[in-house]
Amino acid sequence: MKRFLPAVFAALLVAGVAAAATETVTVIVKKASIRRDHQFYAPTLAEGHLGDSFGVQAREQGWVKVGTATGAGWLHESSVTAKKVAASSAGAAGGRVDDRDVANASKGFNPQVEDQYRKKNPTANYVAVDRMEKLETGDAAVESFVRDGNIQPRGAGK
Repeated sequence: MKRFLPAVFAALLVAGVAAAATETVTVIVKKASIRRDHQFYAPTLAEGHLGDSFGVQAREQGWVKVGTATGAGWLHESSVTAKKVAASSAGAAGGRVDDRDVANASKGFNPQVEDQYRKKNPTANYVAVDRMEKLETGDAAVESFVRDGNIQPRGAGK
């Protein structure tokens, strides 16, 4: 029995190191579609929400393959960060940090940067931007668009 303990301990240590070395990504947008394939018009398998973290299985052409409770799928790199994202009460208005603050901070965007941009671009239509951010398109509409437009994946027909 004493001979097996070092082997069991070594196996657990290797498993722990491998688990710690696994790359993770965190969603930095309000909602991100986890798709069947690494294409924007591929069917959605699941959704990731702001702050959700996923283990990375592969990276390919601007997409990250992640594991979810329902299986593996693809997130676009623009929706995630490999940086550690953590909320802190320091520096936020009123001492509170919400999901939007965390997402903006992970992108390098903060209220000071927004303020400077507004001063340099006073005619920018922020109401329109806010309205666009609220728009959502379901998978059925995307599938119809792809079908009606005869859109083919890259490399198809070569």
